[in-house]
Formats: sequence, structure tokens, C-alpha cells
Amino acid sequence: MNVRDLEPEGEAQRLAALETYAVLDTPAEPGFDDIVRIASQICGTPMALISLIDDRRQWFKAALGVDLSETPREIAFCASAIEQTGLFAVPDTAADPRFADNPLVTGEPGLRFYAGAPLVTPEGHALGTLCVLDRQPRQLSTDQADALAALARQVMVQLELRRAVQRQAADERHRRMLVEELRHRSRNTLAVVQSIIMQSLRGIEGTADARRAISDRLVAMADAHDLLSRADWQAAPIGAVVATAIHAVAGTGTRVTWVGPEIELNARAALALSMALHELATNALKYGALSSDAGTVSMHWTVAPGDAALFQLVWQEAGGPVVQEPQRRGFGSQLITAILPRELGGSAALAYPPEGVRWTLDSTLGRLGIGLPD
Repeated sequence: MNVRDLEPEGEAQRLAALETYAVLDTPAEPGFDDIVRIASQICGTPMALISLIDDRRQWFKAALGVDLSETPREIAFCASAIEQTGLFAVPDTAADPRFADNPLVTGEPGLRFYAGAPLVTPEGHALGTLCVLDRQPRQLSTDQADALAALARQVMVQLELRRAVQRQAADERHRRMLVEELRHRSRNTLAVVQSIIMQSLRGIEGTADARRAISDRLVAMADAHDLLSRADWQAAPIGAVVATAIHAVAGTGTRVTWVGPEIELNARAALALSMALHELATNALKYGALSSDAGTVSMHWTVAPGDAALFQLVWQEAGGPVVQEPQRRGFGSQLITAILPRELGGSAALAYPPEGVRWTLDSTLGRLGIGLPD
């Protein structure tokens, strides 16, 4: 395989960016190992890698089903993947003239399928990929491809947090606080991911439907992380969190409206609220108000002044079909009535009145954010 050379100036910048993360040749870490395992589960492949490309090799930060720790760059599939925009997939390597003679195809491990989602820095440099591989030709579904891309963004979340820690190394006290925050956020995020996967697989009979539900929820998490990354992981404005979650599902029309004071949500609250709204919008589009041309959703939130600064958000559907309360609450209902409200430091109620589904969240501003703007 002949790897097309990157422009020298761009490649020099990419290598310099990779060096700032100080991750090459570091020991295995559970957070990255968890991500390759989740990628393998979702895509149904026996192998998955987090691969980083330097000037002479591809090195694996995490590997599942592969005994190697690195390979020469000139035979690396990922070296081709980082030159592309978006997912790079080779359904049958033996039938592709670019890869048919690759020793990784003709010899061990006998690769016949490759799909890699690039690991892209905020500055636009592709450091490597999160990839899945198989010894049999295959293709990823759209949902699997979306989930792989979302998980690749989770890899970058962890790399960015590592770099933030390293940049603050001069201040030992602050460094220790950031290290603990890194561990806490990585542990919480991956725990939520694992819960989503297990509960979705348990609650949905069809494999394709389960993978679609998993993919949608992972994408919602990734969108919230994107918002937080723009503000150094400190906070995100509630209006942006709401808009991003709603637009991802329902588009940019006027059938969903919202109003409320612009408060700043901390990272934990931004992630939980984004996932809750994504779940509500998805259900409204499938079964509720947004499944009808005449249906609408209105959302408002208020902050009651006082020592506790009580926060309430109400989601109200109208004009759509009457939705009956299910006899058994599925994982989606558990997410928005119990799991995510706990993350938001409050409680939530889901009702099914004749006028349309209503979801009410009650919390305190201190648990959600850093307060109202000046």
C-alpha cells in the first residue's frame, strides 16, 4: 500500500499537535480500554484499536483482539484514514487494490475489513483513529458508523482532559484537582455509556433497533461534550444545550419552542440535560406531538429567587396523538425520570394528560450551574 504523503507543512503541524498530548508510549489506561471494548461491542467486530500516527509508525494506545503494540506507518490503514474527512471504511481489503497486497491482509492477522473514525483535535489535526477490524468482509450500518464517530470524539475528550492536566502541571495543587476531575469525569462518562449499552440491549428486542438507540444516545453525549469543550469544560449556556439537543433530533423548525433565563450549566448538568431532552424529542418524534403535522412542543424554565434558587423546567407537548401511559416503563423512561434527574441534583415527573406528554424537572440552581449572568 502506498500512503499518500500529507503536505509537509500540514504534517509538521499535525505531528507537533500530537506531541502536545504526551500520550505516545504511555501505559494502558482503563478509560481507553473501555472505549475499544464498547466500539467492538457496537460494531460486532473481534478487533478494535485506538491508533495514533507519528512520523514512522502507528502506535496503539488501546487494543482489543490484536497482540501488536505498533506497526510501521507505511502499512497502517489508519495512515490513510487520517487523510480523509469522516469515517474511512474498507469493506473488503482483499478486493481493494490499495490494500490487497498489504502484509496485514496477506499475513497475520489477515484483515479483511477496516473502518476508522479520525481523532481530530479542536484545531483540526487528525492524530489517528478509533478503528474496528475483522477477518471477514463486512459493512457498518449507519447507526454503527455514527456510534463509532461518537466514540472517537470520546477518545478526544479524554485526550483533551489529559492535556489540560499537563498544561497546569506547574501548579501542583491545581494539577491534583484536575487529575481527580479527569478521573471523575472519565469514570462517570464511561459508566453512563456502559449503562446505556446494557440497558438498551436488554430493553429492545431487535439488534438493529438496539444499536440505533445506543448510537443516538452516544451522539447526544458527544454533542454535549462538544459544547463543553468550547468553554474549557467549565460550563455551557442552557440555551445552547437545549438548542443542540433539539436540533439534532427535530431540526431547526418552529414546532419546538423554548424560553427561560440564560444560566450556565456545569459539565455534569449540561450532559444530563442534553441526554434527557434528546430522549424526549426522539419519543415525541416517534410517538408524540412531533409525529403529527399539527403537533408542537413548548418548553420553559424558571428560577425562583431565594437561598436555594429553585429551578424548574417543563416540557409540554400539544396537538399530537394522545399518548397512553405505558404499563411498563422502559429504559428511556427510567433515564428521564430517575437516572438523569439524579445527575441533575433533583427529581422529575412524566405525565400523560390528554393534551400531550408533560415532563417536569425540579432542582436547585446550585446543583446545576454557576448562577445567573451578571
